[in-house]
Amino acid sequence: MLQKRPDFDRPHRVHANFFFTLSLVSAAPLAPLDVGPGLAPPSSGPGFHFIDVGQGSALLLVGREGHAVLIDAGPPPASEPILAALAAHDLAAVDLWIFSHFDNDHIGGFARALAGPDNLAGTDDDLELRERWDRGMDGMPETPAALAYAAATSPRTAARPGDRWDAPGITVRVVAAGSPPERAAENERGLALCIEVEGTTLLAPGDLPFVQVEAAARACGAVDVLWTSHHGSRTGISQAVLAAAAPALVVISAGGDNPYCHPHPETLSLLQTYAVWATDLAGASPHGPCPGLAAAWGPEHHLALADLWLPAGGAD
Repeated sequence: MLQKRPDFDRPHRVHANFFFTLSLVSAAPLAPLDVGPGLAPPSSGPGFHFIDVGQGSALLLVGREGHAVLIDAGPPPASEPILAALAAHDLAAVDLWIFSHFDNDHIGGFARALAGPDNLAGTDDDLELRERWDRGMDGMPETPAALAYAAATSPRTAARPGDRWDAPGITVRVVAAGSPPERAAENERGLALCIEVEGTTLLAPGDLPFVQVEAAARACGAVDVLWTSHHGSRTGISQAVLAAAAPALVVISAGGDNPYCHPHPETLSLLQTYAVWATDLAGASPHGPCPGLAAAWGPEHHLALADLWLPAGGAD
């Protein structure tokens, strides 16, 4: 486990073949957390770009030859930071967009991002999307975001465990798919992904409950990065998950004023000895709905207050 705080402004090895670069700007600390308004601009190389979409999830994978894979799309306002992340890497197209499930905080930004910066579908700046994967469209929620997703014309596949997508330096495998709709909530129906970019590995379990995350972690094996299930909710993590995944770094995507008080203090307690980075304020604002949550964060836990860029395979 990583026991040492990352040094600022330089790459810091946390696991075999894994580097991450952090450049925090001085800010008023929210004890006991390190707080900063953002990270250095991404390098031109491959890596993982965790997009700060508030209370929601979105991750961009960047390949060495310019391939782009997106995981989820955050809530509706997320279209702007998603497009900004693509622009930061000079990416005009997305090769594959995977949606773990159909809750609004995972697909809400899809339709507007697809329409491009002018937010008008059918114009020259529309985002080119080559392929979509999802859990299957049976039993979809009847929400505006889900209806907009269903209306999109880009090719789509109902992904199943064992499905795999490859590009130079990138591998994405589906290692779990949720329960059938007749007996499952939407969170329980999602996909879990085992991802490798230039030798750096990540487990992305969507919002799956911890029993399903445990199975996904065993199927994936030890990883460099665990992207916590369900924004750090206590329903998505367990000692068995951590034992199977053995992550060097844990990332939490949770909004600063989220009403769910994500991440849960029990989750943070499980992660006391792990290096943790969170986008946004992750419920730790003393002025938000969860004023006591800041006290649950440990000395190895940090807030980025912005996107997180993790170069892969020793890139800097």
